[in-house]
Amino acid sequence: MLQRELTRQQAIQAGEQLLAFAEGPIIERGYTYFSDGLVFNTRVEKQRLLTCDVQGSQVYQVVLDLEDVQSSTCTCPYTRLCKHIAAAFFQMYSVFENPRTYLTRTKQPRRARFSYAMLVPAYKPGLPLSSSEAASVESPLKPTSSVSDWWTFLESWTRNLSSAMESYRASTELMSSYQNVLGVASAWPPAQALLFSAHANLFHLRKLQQFVRDHRQSYWFQDLSQTAERLLEQLEGILYYSNADQLREHHPHLLKQTMLVARNMKHSPFTDLYWTFAYQTLWWNLLQEPDWIHSEVEELDRLIRDRQAADAAKDTYRLLRAHFFVMEGNDEAAMEIWRPNPRLTLAFYLPYLKMFARNEEWTRFLTWAERLQSLIGSADPQPYQLVVAIWQEAMERVGRGGECGAMLKQFLPSSFHEYAGYLYEQKQYRQWIDLQMAYQVSLSEIHGVAFKEIEDSTPSLLFPLYVREVNRLIGERNRPAYKEAIKLLKKVRTLYSKANQDAHWERYVDQLAAKYNRLRAFQEELRRGNLNR
Repeated sequence: MLQRELTRQQAIQAGEQLLAFAEGPIIERGYTYFSDGLVFNTRVEKQRLLTCDVQGSQVYQVVLDLEDVQSSTCTCPYTRLCKHIAAAFFQMYSVFENPRTYLTRTKQPRRARFSYAMLVPAYKPGLPLSSSEAASVESPLKPTSSVSDWWTFLESWTRNLSSAMESYRASTELMSSYQNVLGVASAWPPAQALLFSAHANLFHLRKLQQFVRDHRQSYWFQDLSQTAERLLEQLEGILYYSNADQLREHHPHLLKQTMLVARNMKHSPFTDLYWTFAYQTLWWNLLQEPDWIHSEVEELDRLIRDRQAADAAKDTYRLLRAHFFVMEGNDEAAMEIWRPNPRLTLAFYLPYLKMFARNEEWTRFLTWAERLQSLIGSADPQPYQLVVAIWQEAMERVGRGGECGAMLKQFLPSSFHEYAGYLYEQKQYRQWIDLQMAYQVSLSEIHGVAFKEIEDSTPSLLFPLYVREVNRLIGERNRPAYKEAIKLLKKVRTLYSKANQDAHWERYVDQLAAKYNRLRAFQEELRRGNLNR
């Protein structure tokens, strides 16, 4: 049916957009959903919209816009192009092309592309439960209940959570507890429901930290770290969609009580950066009353000056104080505190960088990017792609877009593929070869088209790459490797001939034979290849 209603060209164009704007792991998860047969009820509307259902943790409804993939929608909590949208794409694409061939392209280096969707938190606030599910969540709480009542109820709700986390998979038990308790507020007005979700999130993050401290000797296992990151992503989404003005006007007592919770967070025994991020997110997005901020800053300054305070506590207070420097616009003071701290990776700075981009403070963003270039250059692929995509947009906005290619060098090694692409496009072949050599890129990883173009223009530039590979193969000390080395040497001989450097070739091969004169098998392969004199 899809073959009659859609065209191969539509499938190809949608695939290019998905590659440009979706994250690689998301596309891969989408392929898994498709290959497991979890996409059904597929139909085409208006000759460009592919609608379908995808079975995830529940059934999600997807609308894939083939002309503008970024406008596609899904009913799951993820705000960007999600795995369910990717699954719908593969369902359609498989009718026209081999999806496994497409999948291999997600593993290849891709240039960062900016989209305003990058600046929106990854997760929407928790979706309301159905009426039957909500009814099963018994609670004495009402929309008029206080924040103190909320926390008392959450203590009761989680009284058996620690033992369940210890007996079963900790991260699954904790997230299940968090998602289920959101049903308490499913019928509340949106403002109170979102604020309750934020407190439930903070409470479960605290429970997770207690579990790590009590049962894991303060060591964060990977799945527990991922759970903390997921909670923080959801907290960011909750606060992003919350209406602080509405809370201030209609529910000032709830907002003030939330402020008191935030103020107490700095005295928490938890010193990990997850708790710090939660504290900063609350003040940045929700608690922007000038009097509250002034009071909090005064207390932090007092605690930092307190001679009786422990050094570790003072370090935490300074870390938090720096956040308010940023809110004041005093970025230099914040950086003086943060930059010497080796615990702070690029992920710590991401919320600020995204906020600057949302506010279109492009010059401010570029100043921070310059200060953080070493962290950007050593970042994992996902945060690197995000920051560099915003960086390129910022450069365009300030009229410096033409400088982007050359300036990618400052973000090495993360920018290796993009910078190499720039050098190749600019025909700066010597610098391109130097980059391959510096990062020990093997010949098998270098695209053949690039080699052919350099070989045709300046073949002598390729000598170092071939020589290094020949030496590596000989160093393996086995006959199959020697045979591969001979094949490469024949290519080297051709290159020397193209460059009119036959005398240099003869001198090189003589030196090579002399250097490895004790390797009998290698000498035999040299003779068989008619390479020695």
